[in-house]
Amino acid sequence: MFPKIRRRKTFKKNKKNLDPEQAFIDAKNLPDFDTNKFEGVLEKPLNLISFYIVIGLSFLIFLIFIFFSLNLQVLQSDIYQKKSANNHLKKAVLFSNRGVIFDRNNIPLAWNENDGKMEFSIRKYINLPGFSHILGFLSYPQKDKFNKYFEKEYQGKAGIEKYFNKKLNGELGYRLINMNVHGKIISENIEKNPKAGSNLTLTIDSKMQEKLQQALNDYIQEKRFKGGAGIIINIKNGEILAMTSLPEYDSNILTAGKNKEKISEYNKNKNHPFLNRAVYGEFVPGSVMKPFVALAGLQEKIITPYQKIYTNGKMYLPNPWNPKKPSIFYDWKNHGTIDLFSAIANSSNIYFYKVGGGYKKMKGLGIDRIYKYLTTFGFGKKTNIEGFPELLGNIPNKNWKEKIFKQPWSIGNTYFTAIGQYGTLVTPIQLATAVSLIANDGTIIKPKIILNKNKSPKENTRKLKIIDKKNYAILRKAMRATVTRGTTQSLNLPFVKIASKSGTAQIKGKTRENSWVVGFWPYKNPKYAFVFLAENGPKTTRTGVSRAASEFFKKINNTNSLKKYLK
Repeated sequence: MFPKIRRRKTFKKNKKNLDPEQAFIDAKNLPDFDTNKFEGVLEKPLNLISFYIVIGLSFLIFLIFIFFSLNLQVLQSDIYQKKSANNHLKKAVLFSNRGVIFDRNNIPLAWNENDGKMEFSIRKYINLPGFSHILGFLSYPQKDKFNKYFEKEYQGKAGIEKYFNKKLNGELGYRLINMNVHGKIISENIEKNPKAGSNLTLTIDSKMQEKLQQALNDYIQEKRFKGGAGIIINIKNGEILAMTSLPEYDSNILTAGKNKEKISEYNKNKNHPFLNRAVYGEFVPGSVMKPFVALAGLQEKIITPYQKIYTNGKMYLPNPWNPKKPSIFYDWKNHGTIDLFSAIANSSNIYFYKVGGGYKKMKGLGIDRIYKYLTTFGFGKKTNIEGFPELLGNIPNKNWKEKIFKQPWSIGNTYFTAIGQYGTLVTPIQLATAVSLIANDGTIIKPKIILNKNKSPKENTRKLKIIDKKNYAILRKAMRATVTRGTTQSLNLPFVKIASKSGTAQIKGKTRENSWVVGFWPYKNPKYAFVFLAENGPKTTRTGVSRAASEFFKKINNTNSLKKYLK
């Protein structure tokens, strides 16, 4: 309401005279005015401009209100109608069944089990040690605090589960749920059916895998090594029949994620149970590199197989700066005068010092040719095995030393490289493919873990032409001599003829060592190659890891389903 205004009477202005009674009449009547009702005298009348502004603003607000009403109810009615309808629709994910992983004999290694408490299947793994680094583990779909899935698929975290995650996962499906205002389901409709993931069949023989793990683990535990790795590979097509790494974790425990104490133990373990040593471990190889240096020496005509070379346990190299203090290179024993077969069988260091670096009148290969041949055989390179990340290893050369140590190369560096020491590092999978090359007359194989029966074996191999075929036969004969009269006589078994080479590499300031044995079988018609590594053990160990390899072959011979591999 507008304020009630009580106006006083007006008089004609008299410029000359002013009546005093007129001036005080309002003051006299002031107590009778009701100030709460805004009664009184306005000294100035209302302005018409203010009135028009108020009317204009009111009209503008009215127009805006009309515009938004039309926009919501007419122009965008379809959009908001859909939004309104969707307030009653819920899109729920339908989880796909993850693919099953089988061994080459169709034995399940990883599969799915239904759990009434879960919207998706839970993953289970074969309850045997030795498979974790091959299979890996995964994490399940995850919900946020609002109980909505922000991660809707399984996520492979290691091994086959990680590398083939997309193929194993398949495709998600969805369903639409119609709900009323009270949250009660009115109807459900499948919008898209889930598509199951693809199954995978591995080249692994689970029985052989089990025996490999048992034999290697027993040796490592008994001799107090920190870890180890083992590989069995088909030399014709690259199929891996068994591959293990120690120590390992339990795939079931990590996937379930409930045993926090055990998971914490894995993370704190200084021996690195998450490291797949077979493909991602770099180790000093020692004498298992000698057959490959011998191949280079034969091909370059540095030596002949029956050439006699004198070794007496020591080799003196003159010191040009101090003739009274020559450099001395030692062997592990005095082997006398020996040929290539005895040098391999008994692992003479002096013999290979001379083949690698030369001595007096004997010309050696030199580091450039050693580097050329070893890298051609696959060392210092990835094998490109599917399913696993790899490290390169290292074959030292002049540029490498200059880069790392800022020093020139020396003849002593060549000597030690020739026996697999100095800066030489290899991975077990590299050794497996390189030994296969000796056994199959120079065919380089690509290791494979996925079985594809329709693929030709030749698609996974290529021929190496740098070595004459006769030289491979010489090395096979030398490696057989290692078993019959040399350092791996524990592998001289009555039920199978094996050829091998052992190696011991000093580490940790020469107080610890890696123990190796590599080889192939059967000797006359090779089909399979093997690599055994026991990592970081006490130097006082009297028996090498060839003892574990021997136990492995005995286990195969005592298992009916595995005897076929010995023929």
